[in-house]
Amino acid sequence: MKLCDIHIRDPFILAENGKYYLYGTRGAETWGDSHGFDVYVSHDLVDFSDPIECFTPPADFWSNRNFWAPEVHKYGENYYMLAFFISDTRKRGTQILVAESPLCPFLPHSDGPVTPDLWNCLDGTLYIEDGEPYMIYCREWKQPEEE
Repeated sequence: MKLCDIHIRDPFILAENGKYYLYGTRGAETWGDSHGFDVYVSHDLVDFSDPIECFTPPADFWSNRNFWAPEVHKYGENYYMLAFFISDTRKRGTQILVAESPLCPFLPHSDGPVTPDLWNCLDGTLYIEDGEPYMIYCREWKQPEEE
């Protein structure tokens, strides 16, 4: 599959062991019900594998829509996906998922979002300083500060 045939938003590439792993928001599911994330694998950033589902939400997962912008980072022996989710009962937030491989399966690592419950948050990314992991994120610009 050629890169131009992949329909995703918010692309993120993990380079690992001579391969490129491309993650992103499924284009057809951007604004409505969502069912997971895919990864595409390449050796040259031109030709990619067919989509490989790398996250399927468990039956009791707190969100069912707007699965956005997955980022995958290796930390220690595992791979961590930071992605944004929303539901009718919780504000948009970053959830952390974990896997032993950049392919799958990614499973919930945190119990729901790790961003503040009262804020709409997005764009969480991993930052490591002196071996210590931190997550950097932003508060949704549309949310008034007095909330």
